[in-house]
Amino acid sequence: MDTSLIVASRRERTAALFRRRRTRKDLLVAALFLSPAFAFLMTFVYFPTVLAFLLAFFHYQIGGAGSTWVGVANFRAAAADAIFRRSLVNTIYFAAMVVPATLILATSIALLIDHAAKFYSFIRVLVLLPYVTPAIGTAIGWMWIYDPTYGLANAVLHWLHLPVLQWLQSPYLALPSIAIYSLWHGVGFDVVIMLSALHALPTGVLEASLVDGATPWRRFWRITLPLISPTMFFLAIVTTAGSLQAFSQVFALSSATGGPENSTATALFEVYQTAFTYGNFSYASAMAIILVILILLLTLFQRWVGKRMVFYQ
Repeated sequence: MDTSLIVASRRERTAALFRRRRTRKDLLVAALFLSPAFAFLMTFVYFPTVLAFLLAFFHYQIGGAGSTWVGVANFRAAAADAIFRRSLVNTIYFAAMVVPATLILATSIALLIDHAAKFYSFIRVLVLLPYVTPAIGTAIGWMWIYDPTYGLANAVLHWLHLPVLQWLQSPYLALPSIAIYSLWHGVGFDVVIMLSALHALPTGVLEASLVDGATPWRRFWRITLPLISPTMFFLAIVTTAGSLQAFSQVFALSSATGGPENSTATALFEVYQTAFTYGNFSYASAMAIILVILILLLTLFQRWVGKRMVFYQ
């Protein structure tokens, strides 16, 4: 047998053995670096999720004698609970106010910033600043803005000779007032994402439209909007999921009471009240699972709509 073939075969086997050892070493190093994140997710995400799912089928209260299997009784009770049903309606109403307003405002602000090349970086940081500030802290500041006697909002209305409003005290205005705060607090994230989409637009298509004499409005509807529709679809899903899980702003602006006549009590707020105020963790777990199913169904509906309306290059 040719010695050169033997030497080549040995080299190939040696190289393959070296690659396998290097692969095992890389996997070990990767597992070592990922282990803290994996431990965090297991402790604070996956384990509580599984525990909440199991608790929903039991009757368990802190300080009780034990847990009793009740099957789907907690889900039936939640479906028949008028307060929880009202919280689901409040949640959907809140999302219906926040999501379209966020997408429209984010797109408008992004288009304005994109044309302000001189102060682009400064304006982008200024718009993102509310988003990176703690929600509870800024919500407390907005409580002063909404104060019916000394608040800035009513001062502006009085200066404009308009009737003053009971922003957080009215059962009809409380949830829209919280939606306005949520829009102010969260729109910065959507603006930054939308700016990235605008910068990724193909310049050749936009220049060709200018040569053809397309007006700015027609250029936006016919070119810009279809090209950024995948980004808008992504933001619609993220903003919807976040709006359906609204809690911190509701907790702060309604003083942890759910607002006048439970007008601001969202589903997640009711889950918190049931679990940590009344100590009924099983019932709260069933409520949380119903909320998760609602978010999943709305996400699937958005995907169905997105496949028919979103333009992918």
